[in-house]
Amino acid sequence: MKAKSIKGRSAEEIKTALAESMAEAHLPDGQGFKPTLALVFISVKQDIDTIISILDGENIQVFGATTSGEISDSDISHEAISILLMDMDPANFRIWYDEYAGSDVVEVAKAMTAQALTIFEKPAFLLSNSVEKPQDIGLGEKIVKSVGYVAGNDITIWGGAAGDDLMFKETFVFTNTNISNKGILMLVMNEDKILVKGRAATGMKPFGTEKVITKSEGSWILEIDNQPATDLVMKYMGENLSPEDFKDFNLKNIFLNLMREDSSSIIRATMGFNMDTKGITVSGKIKTGDKFRFTFLPDFDVLTEVSENAKQFQKTEMTEADALVMFSCIGRIDAFGPMTSEELQGIQSVYNVPMAGFFSYGEYGRATGGNNEFHNMTCCWVALKEK
Repeated sequence: MKAKSIKGRSAEEIKTALAESMAEAHLPDGQGFKPTLALVFISVKQDIDTIISILDGENIQVFGATTSGEISDSDISHEAISILLMDMDPANFRIWYDEYAGSDVVEVAKAMTAQALTIFEKPAFLLSNSVEKPQDIGLGEKIVKSVGYVAGNDITIWGGAAGDDLMFKETFVFTNTNISNKGILMLVMNEDKILVKGRAATGMKPFGTEKVITKSEGSWILEIDNQPATDLVMKYMGENLSPEDFKDFNLKNIFLNLMREDSSSIIRATMGFNMDTKGITVSGKIKTGDKFRFTFLPDFDVLTEVSENAKQFQKTEMTEADALVMFSCIGRIDAFGPMTSEELQGIQSVYNVPMAGFFSYGEYGRATGGNNEFHNMTCCWVALKEK
C-alpha cells in the first residue's frame, strides 16, 4: 500500500496538493498513485463540504473528523487541514457511519460493531465521534466499551474524539455523504489483510501514595480515602482556598493515574470543583473503589522516551509500516508548546512513512498491558501495513 500526506490552509490548497500527489497516476504504465481512502482531519473553520466534494470527485472514500489542531508528518497546524491518502484495496476496508440522535449511543455503537463483524471475520477499528454539546465529550468511552463488548476484548481499536479548535461548542464527523454533530464514525479494516498496531503513550509519572475513591457519583469523585475530595486535592497542592478563591482556580494541571486490576493504568484529567458537595469531576468514567496516584505533567524527557519506545516497538512488534495515524490529546500542546513536534518527529522517524492525525478531546486505544480504554492526556499512534 502506498500512502501520502497532504495539508493546506484552504480548500484550494488541498485541491492543488491532491492533484500533485495524483499526477503520476496518469502515467502510461498506470502504476501511479490512485488513492481510495482519505483520512481527513480538519478545523471547523474550514469549508468541509468543499473538501468532501473534491475527494468524492476523485472516487476517494472519506473518513473525516474536526480537530483542535492538525498533524501532518511532524508538522502541527491550527485551523487548517491534514489528510492521509492511501491506495488501500477497497475490499479490505469499510466506512461505517451512524447518528445517535434520539437513540442510546451504546446501542448504536453495538449495532454498528455487529454489522462490521458480518463483513470481516477479524476487523480492526479506527474510531471517531462528534458531540452536540461539551458535556457529551465522555460519550467516546461508551462507544469504545460498546465495540469491545460486541467484538471481544482482544479487538483492535484506536481513535480520538473530534474537536472544535478549543471552542467547546460542537464537533463533527463526516463521510462522502454525511456530516453530523451527533455521529459515530468507524473505519473498519480486515486485519487478516491490513496489519493495525499502535501504542498509547503518556510519559506522565505518578508520585505519592496510592489513594482510593471511597465515594463517587457518575464522573464526580466525592470522597478520597474517606475525606472530601476537594479537601484532599487542596492538601496535595499545598493550597488553602476560600470558597471565593475557587471561582478563579485552574484545575487543568491536576491529573490522576488510575490503576486497573490488570496492572495497567490510564490518565484521568480533573475538570472542575463543586464546593457544595466538595467533589471534583473528571473526564471519563470512574467508580467507587478505584485506586489512583496523583501524577505530574509530562516533562521534556518524555520526548526521548516516546521515540525510544517506538524504536523498541518496531523491533519487537512491527518492523515495517506503510502509514502512521496519530490521535493526540490537545493538552499535550499545553504541556510541550513548540516542542510538541519533536514528539511527533520521534515517532515518525522510526518508520519514515507518511503520517497524519489531529489533537483530540479524548483518545481511544489499548493501554499498555491492558484493555481498550478512553484516555486523557495521551498520545495514541497507529501503524498500518497492507499484507
